[in-house]
Amino acid sequence: MVSYLLCVDGSDNSNRALQFIKNKLLNSNNKGDKITLIHFVHRIENSWLNPISDNLNKLSNIEEEQKSKDLEKNYIEKCLKSFPDEIHWRYISIIKENAEDIIEAIKEQNPDIVVVGTRGNGFLKKMFLGSFSEMVLKHSPYPVLIIP
Repeated sequence: MVSYLLCVDGSDNSNRALQFIKNKLLNSNNKGDKITLIHFVHRIENSWLNPISDNLNKLSNIEEEQKSKDLEKNYIEKCLKSFPDEIHWRYISIIKENAEDIIEAIKEQNPDIVVVGTRGNGFLKKMFLGSFSEMVLKHSPYPVLIIP
């Protein structure tokens, strides 16, 4: 039994990673494999020193929470359509403020493997990983599979 932790954000790269895992699980004879889709919600801490900035941060956090709910609904629909009953899956959202929070959340899930999609900009796309995938690759205590 293999436990996959797939980091999702709604991007094409994230969706390709989900498709890769879906194909792997559907073509596997390993009954009992499971996949956890995890979304990290960015939260901006409010500062009591600057009330104007504080209000903008509150609006930004509300917007992030709504995007997270929409993303959750989207991925749950995809999983319900894509995975047969033998494949155990779940979706979780975790509020994070920094890289340490992300790595701690990954440790709490205790996966066999972490799967992330890449991101890049223009012509550098093939040369560099996105900052998120690079951070996970460098700091995860678990093997990391990066899907281009």
